[in-house]
Amino acid sequence: MNAQSYIRRETGVSIVINSVLSLLFFLLVFGMRDPIPTWGMGQWVFDFLPQSFMIALMSTLVPGFLTAKKLHAGQIAPIDYRSSLPRNLIARALVLAIASAAMGTALVAGIVTITGVEALPHLAALVLKVIYGALLAILVTPLGLRAALATPSRASAG
Repeated sequence: MNAQSYIRRETGVSIVINSVLSLLFFLLVFGMRDPIPTWGMGQWVFDFLPQSFMIALMSTLVPGFLTAKKLHAGQIAPIDYRSSLPRNLIARALVLAIASAAMGTALVAGIVTITGVEALPHLAALVLKVIYGALLAILVTPLGLRAALATPSRASAG
């Protein structure tokens, strides 16, 4: 399998898993409460911090570990790619998780601030969280995979 197909397939898997997990954790955290307040500790905007962190962390760690095994077994070849992310899988996952939590939450908080939304209907809040989980997987998974597949001479020394 070539690297591009591999990245597409693994990203697709990540999208599905993170969408389902976003749905389940939303229901666990917010239940069936309606409406969902946007601001406050533990409320909708705040929940983007742990959601973003965990999606980015797991979208980097799991595919990265599987990719390392495939590279070691010769099932996939490294690619000529220059990554500014750390070579170490755990460090790479933490960098992407922290950046995603900060930027994703700031983006959502900015949108909520600009729109002045104080609460969301349950279904809207749920759908937006699931879409966000899928979009974050679309962004983070390929970044982590390209860094994992990068030839050591072309990747950063992190």
